[in-house]
Amino acid sequence: MLESEFFKRSRPDYRKLESFGFRNNNGTFEYSEDLPGGQFRAEFSVTANGEVKGRVIDLETDDEYLPVRFEASIGSFSGHVREMYLDFLGKIRNACFVPMHFIFNQSNRVEARISREYGSDAEFPWEKYPGNGTFKCNENGKWFAALLTVDFGKLGDSGAAHPHDEDETVEVINLKADPDEIPALIKTPGVCPAYHMNKKHWISVLLDDTLTDDQVFKLIGKSYSLVSEGKPSKVKSTGAWMIPSNPKIYDVDAGFMAGGGEIEWHQHNNIRPGDEVFIYSTAPNSALLYRCEVVASDLNYHGMFKESKGYERSMRIRLIEKYPPDKYPLSFIKAHGGSVVRSARSMPKELYEAIKKTR
Repeated sequence: MLESEFFKRSRPDYRKLESFGFRNNNGTFEYSEDLPGGQFRAEFSVTANGEVKGRVIDLETDDEYLPVRFEASIGSFSGHVREMYLDFLGKIRNACFVPMHFIFNQSNRVEARISREYGSDAEFPWEKYPGNGTFKCNENGKWFAALLTVDFGKLGDSGAAHPHDEDETVEVINLKADPDEIPALIKTPGVCPAYHMNKKHWISVLLDDTLTDDQVFKLIGKSYSLVSEGKPSKVKSTGAWMIPSNPKIYDVDAGFMAGGGEIEWHQHNNIRPGDEVFIYSTAPNSALLYRCEVVASDLNYHGMFKESKGYERSMRIRLIEKYPPDKYPLSFIKAHGGSVVRSARSMPKELYEAIKKTR
């Protein structure tokens, strides 16, 4: 459905739904609004388990106006109504939903646990596939997990505990495994031969709660162990960290000024006092702008940003040095083993050494 696709990588914040104007009808939150022009009314609902539904009503006939569901209607009158409805949905998503990297609840739980226990945050290297994320070992920069979207029918016999259509998009996590153990592992419900990777060394685990989180994490731990024992890759971790900041959401300069040179920041990784943290400012800067030192970590999160993203921990960092946007732009980062900073991550050794030589 149009609505489930529109909201598939976000979850509702029920407190915000009520403040927005949703009415709680026995656990289902409902909202309606006349679209511009007064000829149509948009209706939208969210259930207690996050299921979303919506429709557009023609006020003249009191029937559902179905043409909004067809993308081919763009450019026609029905296309104009569709655009108004999408604006309506976008307003609700921006005001009442929290963005999530992945579709399935288990996928997002696993992502958070990997960050908490291994200090590795998801990176999204494929612009064409924004929902596909990878996780790297801190010891050598190699992947130990890749969380991918795939049509269920391409997985073969996965033994899923939950029904899925052949063309339904599901999420799997690819993990390294002992080749001698793989034949037995892929007989486990929810585990199948690796999708898009070497099936002699990797497996795919379906993240639809066929396996419990603990069962998945046992396999993740094995994968991390196998990968971290391998030869180091060219890009090594340094102990320094990079974190992204969106200037449209948060004014870092104002934050440091108000805090006397220190600022509180949400914490994803196993960052410790004394660590260096470089703040990457996203567009229009797209550059590393601040070098900081961590003065405290593992603090209770106090919500320094406008929107909540489910953060639980924060750290306090002190500004050491600020750089002009043209000193360490994205082109410099990429030239020295780095990439766009979309989430907190360790800084590649090559990049760290290049900064030390030029600062």
